[in-house]
Amino acid sequence: MGAIYVEQPLPCPQFERIGPFLLLHHWQDFLPGNQSPYDIGVGPHPHRGFSPVTCIYAGGLRHRDSLGNDNVIHAGGTQWIDAGNGIIHSERPDETLAENGGMLELIQFWINTPSEVKMNAASYHPLSAAETPSWSESGWNIGLVQGRWNEYESPIVSSHPLRIANLKTDAAGSSMNIPIPIDWTGLLYVLDGAILIDGQRTEGRHMATIVPGEVESIHIESLDACRVLMLVGAPFDEPVISHGPFVMSTYGEIQRAILDYHDGKMGTLTEP
Repeated sequence: MGAIYVEQPLPCPQFERIGPFLLLHHWQDFLPGNQSPYDIGVGPHPHRGFSPVTCIYAGGLRHRDSLGNDNVIHAGGTQWIDAGNGIIHSERPDETLAENGGMLELIQFWINTPSEVKMNAASYHPLSAAETPSWSESGWNIGLVQGRWNEYESPIVSSHPLRIANLKTDAAGSSMNIPIPIDWTGLLYVLDGAILIDGQRTEGRHMATIVPGEVESIHIESLDACRVLMLVGAPFDEPVISHGPFVMSTYGEIQRAILDYHDGKMGTLTEP
């Protein structure tokens, strides 16, 4: 993606999308230092019609947008954008990380939004590590990014029923049942380590898909220290027409998005 090397488990030859989840990019890189943040990352670019969401695992990411937001999210936090009728934003390492060097690791995933809300006003929702509902269960540390899990609920609101969480364990043999509504679908992406999902092995940099079934939970067991991103949601049966940074329901809406962007109707964002 430009000068950035990212791993892309979704879309892939087997799956164009999984339920409401359209894309998943994993970026992990050690920055050498003595750089300007404006020489790293992704400069101003538009979105419309979906939610680009970024989980930060190491380092810090600065988000700036055409709404006037300017915020840095550090490891353990999330930035959630509802692109709505249009937003322009940039994603750069924070200044300290660019100057001093260090590890930057993040995952960005795209979530489709229902057609009736695609043209709502755009919004930005930062969620720090301290604000993320977190708890330990059966040897796993769980950070709930969106949705509900047992008595926990994320402060981020979604236009479509979802449950998104980061799971981490430091040891082999951590075993847990994860409740999932019967008709939901999604994926488990393993950042590193290896797990068994209902007895089937999935290793780091690979994903396992969750299909609607007849059970209300899946069973995971760690084979060593590992980190897992869980993305599950209710069925999404609407048409999906995408073109670059725009995800709409018809080709006409895509054409309108392109024209609106070039006409400046999504706002502006300039960098030094």
